[in-house]
Amino acid sequence: MRIIFALTFSLAALSVQAETSAPAQVECQASNQITLKECLAKLAPQAEQDRKNAETAACAMMKNLDRVTGRPEALPAFNQASKAYRSYQHAHCAWIGKSFAGGSGAGVAEQSCRIDLDRARADELSRFYVQ
Repeated sequence: MRIIFALTFSLAALSVQAETSAPAQVECQASNQITLKECLAKLAPQAEQDRKNAETAACAMMKNLDRVTGRPEALPAFNQASKAYRSYQHAHCAWIGKSFAGGSGAGVAEQSCRIDLDRARADELSRFYVQ
């Protein structure tokens, strides 16, 4: 019971932190690409860490669910979903970058995409498990 309470509290904190935010490029509103890249470089680690924290909490909940029910199904399904998310993020953001046809904004667009998707994933996991 303590574990469930701690995980729920952790996810509630993530939920507050992961409220839907402006797209990274909008949040960074910079007058030039150098400043924009610097801003995105500062946002990226936090977005990734928020996603990882939400995944860790959800993973622990799925382990506990499998243990309590005696049916090892939730954790493997979650792991598969997490792997699919990472594949999707990589492919989708690579496509976003390629859509700039080698232009100078390709790297900015791709990094912004990764930040936005990591934030969305953390938010989705938090909303799904916080009741």
